[in-house]
Amino acid sequence: MIAATCHCGAVTVEVPKPPGAVEVKECNCSICRRTGAVLAYYSPREVRVSGATDTYMWGDRMIEFHRCKVCGNFTHWSPVDRSRDRMGVNIRLMPPELTADIRILKFDGANTWTVTGERRGL
Repeated sequence: MIAATCHCGAVTVEVPKPPGAVEVKECNCSICRRTGAVLAYYSPREVRVSGATDTYMWGDRMIEFHRCKVCGNFTHWSPVDRSRDRMGVNIRLMPPELTADIRILKFDGANTWTVTGERRGL
């Protein structure tokens, strides 16, 4: 398992595959733009989260944005409808050597909901 940890280490999100092995997106929606998150997508059944988080929901209230209760780092989002098989994990919390040269899709979550380009690495 690969660990993503918040700044203080109180929250750990463990995933089975490195971010380069799954879809990774940088979104410009109002939340992602402000948090600076770059998200890798996994099945919630594959991800282990430990530590206390606060949640925030906005808009259509379909996803919960999680952040560490201690340091406030945005760690991941999860679906409110637990039957949805997708969640986003903030790869900026992973070791830099795992994110240095991965393919990151640029996603227009603010307007068109389309991929608008890509870049390599964080």
